[in-house]
Order: sequence, then structure tokens, then C-alpha cells
Amino acid sequence: MSPRSLTFYLIVFILLALSAGCQSVAERFGRAWEADTAPPTTTADSPVELPASVHLAFGNPSKATSDAADRDNYLIVGEGSVIAYNYSRGTANWVSWRTTRVDLGNSIPRPDFRPDPRLPDGFRRIGYYEYSGSGFDRGHLVPSADRFANAALNEETFLMTNIVPQKGALNQYPWQKFESYARVQARRAGDVYQIAGCYGEQERLKNKVTAASNCWKIVAVAPRGKQVSDLDRRMRIIAVDMPNIDGIENERWERYKTTIREIEMRTGFDFLHDLPQDSQDRLETRMEIQNK
Repeated sequence: MSPRSLTFYLIVFILLALSAGCQSVAERFGRAWEADTAPPTTTADSPVELPASVHLAFGNPSKATSDAADRDNYLIVGEGSVIAYNYSRGTANWVSWRTTRVDLGNSIPRPDFRPDPRLPDGFRRIGYYEYSGSGFDRGHLVPSADRFANAALNEETFLMTNIVPQKGALNQYPWQKFESYARVQARRAGDVYQIAGCYGEQERLKNKVTAASNCWKIVAVAPRGKQVSDLDRRMRIIAVDMPNIDGIENERWERYKTTIREIEMRTGFDFLHDLPQDSQDRLETRMEIQNK
């Protein structure tokens, strides 16, 4: 073989070797890059971390998640409330919020009811018209008047995920009177933490929205700057469970007082689950509690 031919084959050999080495390095680097950037593996048993919110004073009683596959217990964390939405019912399982003195104010122009854009793709959006001609009011869970001081938060109360079908005799009378009572406490006594929802079924509006048999609410009045979990001895807790029926216009809201434990039994929810069990037992089993 001539020297020129030997040189040619030597150059080809060196180039092939360098190419193989570079490919090996690239493969190793690529695997390392994939390992660094791959999303963490999760399992069904992985704990769900909820964002901190002043509106979750009663915890997450239905263990709602922000997984779009969890359609009947889908968590919406808003600026003015936290919602566990039930796709099958077309209403919330519960809505939880805080009302303070600074949230209140004079009446402001009433926004339009509208579908909630925070629901995931593929979720049916309930609209204003689903209630038309049904004989039910569009009943707020977070009251509009709890958010008069902030127009944006007030608009949030008119999203249809915050609305449930309520008979006018309930919505405009004992339910509204209890809402007003809670606002008086926010003005005079302290910070008011609330959670409300419905259970049961009496009919379906346009085969989309469940009109519940009962609406319930739990209110905790804590000294200003205190939370429910502080268990301040001055805190008050009041729970009500009201029938969603005609003919109760003249009933006082106090008639429907109940206990948190009774609401748990009727809904399957677990309120105040982050508190010690003895504290839960004390707070949940009395008709109205002054925490002492």
C-alpha cells in the first residue's frame, strides 16, 4: 500500500472514531438533560398541596382537587372565595370565604350573572338562562353585599359557580336575614369566616342544574386578626340548615340552627379536619358555640 493510501485510511479511521465518541457523549448528555427536565413522577397516593388562602378556614371538607378529571369535586381558588364545584350538579359542593369590615360598603351597580371562565376546558358552563322560568331564584352563596367594597370581587360573586337554585321564600327571607346578621358581626364584632353549600335533590333545571332540598351555612366570628385555628375563647360558631321550599317567608333564621356535626352527617364532608380531635368534637357538636 502506498504511503498516500495509508494516510487516507488513517484519516478515515480517526474521523469514524471521533464521530462515535461524539455520538456517545451526545447520548449521555441527552439522557442527563431528560433526567433533569422530566416532570416529577406522581401517583394517586401523592398528597394534594393546596394553596394558602384566608378563605379556607374550615379546611377542604370534600378533599377537592384542581385536577380537571375530578369533575364533581373540582377546586377553584379565587380572589374572594374558594369553591369545590360539582359538574354533575351544575353547582358548588361548597363555597368558603372570609368577610371583614373592609370588604363591606355601600351598594354598587349589580353585575350580570355569567359563566365561570375558570372552569377547565370540557366543563359545561352554566349560564344565567338555565334558571329562567324555573321558579327558583339565582341564589348567591357568597353574598354580593359581602363584597361591595371591591367591584372586581363583587363581580366574582356573580359567576354561576357561586349560584344555586333557591326558592324565593328561602333566598329572600331567612337565608338573606342570616347573611345580614353575619355582616353585622363583620362590622361590629370581628372577622367572619363562612362556608356554605347545598345537598339533596328535588328537581333538575333543564336537566343541567340540581335544585337542592336543603342549603346550609357555617359562620365563625373571630376577633379581628384571628383565625378559626387560633381557637380564641371569644370566637363564636353558628351553623344553620334550611329547607329549600316555599312557605317559610315568615320564619326566623334562628329556627334552623343546627350543629356542624349534623351537617357533616348529611353531606359527608369533614370540616375543621386540621384541628385536634378534641377541638373538633367541642366545636362541632354544640348548636351554637361561644368558644370557652
